[in-house]
Amino acid sequence: MDKGDLMRGFPGLKDDNVFQTSPMSPKDPNYNCIAWAYQMQKDKWMWPPVDNNGMEILPIDGCPWWPKNAKIGLDIECLVDAFEKKGFVKCDSWEHEQGFIRVALYYDPKNNHMTHAARESRIKNCWMSKMGRGNDIQHANPYTIEGDLYGKVYCIMKMPDK
Repeated sequence: MDKGDLMRGFPGLKDDNVFQTSPMSPKDPNYNCIAWAYQMQKDKWMWPPVDNNGMEILPIDGCPWWPKNAKIGLDIECLVDAFEKKGFVKCDSWEHEQGFIRVALYYDPKNNHMTHAARESRIKNCWMSKMGRGNDIQHANPYTIEGDLYGKVYCIMKMPDK
C-alpha cells in the first residue's frame, strides 16, 4: 500500500504523522496485525479457526494460530479474551504510561466483528499498525486509523512491559 492509498483508506491520518516503518518491517503475508500486536510474532496469522456459527475459517495467508483456552469466534469479545489470556487488561487511556505496553483492538460496529489490532511503540511517541499483508506504519494515536476499513477502536488494553 503506497502512501496515497494509505491516506485515502484512512482519512484520519495526517501526512506529517504517518510513515512506513520499513525496512524494519517489510511487506510480509506470513503474519497479520493481530499476531504482531499480540506477541510481536512474524510467522503466524492470528485469527480464530471458526466463526460465530462454528463454520471453519480458512486463513488468507500464513500459519493460522489462536491462543489456547481463548473464546473462539469473530466477535470482538473473543479478541479481547485472547489478549486477556496473554495478560492484557482493559484501560481508560491510549496515552503512554511508563512500564506498560498498550494495544488498541478494533471492530466493525455493524456486526461486532474484530477487524484490527495496533500497538503503542516502545521507542517513539506513536502507535504502529501492520497493514494487511503490507508494511507496518506508524501513526499518531489509535484513533487516526478508524474508518470504513478497520472500523472503530473497541478498547485499549495494557500489560506490564517485560
